Amino acid sequence: MSNSLKINVVTVPEDGLNIVFSENGKWFEECFQDSGEPDFNLREVDVHCQITKASSTIFIKGNLSVLLGICCSRCLEDANISVDGDFSYTLVPAKPETKEELELQAEELEISYYQGDFIDLTPIICEQVILQIPIKPLCSEECKGLCPHCGMNLNVASCNCHLEFIDPRLAVLKNIKIKN
Repeated sequence: MSNSLKINVVTVPEDGLNIVFSENGKWFEECFQDSGEPDFNLREVDVHCQITKASSTIFIKGNLSVLLGICCSRCLEDANISVDGDFSYTLVPAKPETKEELELQAEELEISYYQGDFIDLTPIICEQVILQIPIKPLCSEECKGLCPHCGMNLNVASCNCHLEFIDPRLAVLKNIKIKN
């Protein structure tokens, strides 16, 4: 992991600290050393964030731009998509009772904890990359997807399945005549 993403809380200046970070997918793969591989490839990530401090509370505000290689949810082809997003974190020093399971108040849901004098931004950025992935990624908004009958990619070619196919469950309705 990159040591440039470890921030010494003590040395954060009063006017804040700006961090610009750009990496490729190799850096992101290191986030998943202990767990399974994700079902997408990170091509590159660009992060801009500002870190400010009030007493021992650390505020992180930033945005990231991510280029992903991911499977289109309609046509199942590989697609490169870019996503952008803003994020913010409030970090406070961890207290001994923080480790125990306590009932959290509503205002505490927005707070994370850190220990010692260093904050590692790597897990924060990895978390934000994962949160930015669309639920239904598309290669393009105009993607026609696959034919539900023959499986042909309708972006590449067309088929006549929709003209010939009659759902057998609804075939009986074809013979109904309605009188006005």
